Amino acid sequence: MASRVVDLIAHMTSGCQHSVTLRDAAAMASAKLVEVFPGSSAVVFEREPLKDIVRAVAGANIPAAWQMRAVHLGEVPLLEQALRRPEGVVKGVAHQARRSGVALQAMCAAIPDLVEPLYLILFLAPDDPADAENREVAIAAVRHLLGVSAAVGNGNAERARTLAAIHHAKVEWELTADALPEIVGLLDGRGRIVRISRALERWGLGNVRNAIGRNLHDALHPDCTAGDCPLRDSLAHAWPEFSAASFASFEHADAVLGLDLVVAFQPASPSMGALAAVPWRRVAFAVTNVTSLRRAERELTALNHTLEQRVADRTAEITATNRALRDEVARRDEAERSLRSSQLELQALSERLMSAQEEERKRIAQDLHDSVGQSLSAIKYSLERAQVLARRQEIRSAADEVEAAVARVQRVMDDVRGISMNLRPALLDDLGAVSAVRWLCREWHDVYHDIAIDTQIEVSDTEIPPALGTTVFRAVQESLNNVARHANAHRVQVRIRMDDGMLSVTVVDDGTGFALSGDVRRLVERPGLQGLRGLRERAERTGGRCQVASAPGRGTTVSLEWPVVPGQAARAANASLN
Repeated sequence: MASRVVDLIAHMTSGCQHSVTLRDAAAMASAKLVEVFPGSSAVVFEREPLKDIVRAVAGANIPAAWQMRAVHLGEVPLLEQALRRPEGVVKGVAHQARRSGVALQAMCAAIPDLVEPLYLILFLAPDDPADAENREVAIAAVRHLLGVSAAVGNGNAERARTLAAIHHAKVEWELTADALPEIVGLLDGRGRIVRISRALERWGLGNVRNAIGRNLHDALHPDCTAGDCPLRDSLAHAWPEFSAASFASFEHADAVLGLDLVVAFQPASPSMGALAAVPWRRVAFAVTNVTSLRRAERELTALNHTLEQRVADRTAEITATNRALRDEVARRDEAERSLRSSQLELQALSERLMSAQEEERKRIAQDLHDSVGQSLSAIKYSLERAQVLARRQEIRSAADEVEAAVARVQRVMDDVRGISMNLRPALLDDLGAVSAVRWLCREWHDVYHDIAIDTQIEVSDTEIPPALGTTVFRAVQESLNNVARHANAHRVQVRIRMDDGMLSVTVVDDGTGFALSGDVRRLVERPGLQGLRGLRERAERTGGRCQVASAPGRGTTVSLEWPVVPGQAARAANASLN
């Protein structure tokens, strides 16, 4: 089949030279395509300028009704896709064109034009995976040759001169590229070599002609069969990077060639097309031999190391004498930094405490105004209305107003109970920290129902000392609030357990996380993370410790631990009863 494609290209090349118009060349190309691929159909469409209408102007093995038929681009999505991607062949399945109940494979390509593609070729054939690649190559060749025919056919008097100039420029550039010491060339979108300079032969890596169509690894390592070749891995990693950033470069110490190489990729074709931005069609690469440079760098490094060692030997006595002084200065500097840090920490903590108090007061005032205040106003109005109705002897209406006031009083009681529970849940004093935490998790999930919560509590209320109950509850509350405000998580897990005399509280989320560097003490300096500082203060104030683990995209884990003496909670509970 490859020979038939070559015959198609040869026939096209000869036919385009004798075609007067692009339509003549298109008709000749359609006929030859159908001859090379029996059972297929080919049609060439011409697009009306500045309109989304195309007409069939040439073809082979198609119904007569298609001749000069006007088609809107929206009716045939494959045509619109080809205009949006004029650099290649667009493939699809023509579900509406069937022969003997079999869907036809469709390929469509825009014929290149200097301004905007005005011609498209649509090829239909029974689906044959074994012949798909040959068809694509054939359509690409026809597209290219028709584009060249259109370009040079715009002025027949200048055709020979134009072709000669193009050939002359091509030869000059090839000679320039071949003179470079680096191996340079072009790759197609699949990473296969389209062109490569003769530096490949000067490096002793084989013939340029044999390298065409191979990937870059096979050209540089013609005899390599290792599946774990480092060069192959480096090229495989660089290709996605280039696809994402339109540039990639890496250095590779090649053990096979015994050379230090720098490999670089960048686009070789600009964006073209009027309908939409077209991505690059060819990738330029350059392989540079930097072995001499790296050898010189290594020798220079070794020389510097020798000089540094000599200087170190001669100054050893001075270093030993000054070491103690430097250590003392360092200790004093560290003490000063610690003191300044403590002062800043105390100042920040004070400001945060005052801000938290004001925010809490504002929230309580707002809750009282929005819920209790407005409800009491409504109750007052209902009672006054009932009083007026009673004076008018409208007893039933007055009773209805009183019943409405009673219902509002009940809602006020519920609102006050909710405000009280938010300030300090009664469960915390009546039952204990575990019951309060379970209630908190249920209430929190009712509000943030999009975040799944997994509660794993392996201790009872009596196992947590009363002195730690409030701290445990507030720690879980603050952690869950941080998850809701900052984490953008889908799942959070709350664990409370007792292990070897240590009470541990852990809150883990699968959110966005953050970059954590240094001590948790420094988190107050970062916007949105002041709550973690409060957790550390609570833990240290009650004899425990707080640890935070997080990374961007990997969620956050907050762990708090307190040492608990066995039986301490029970003894504290008995003492409070007595």
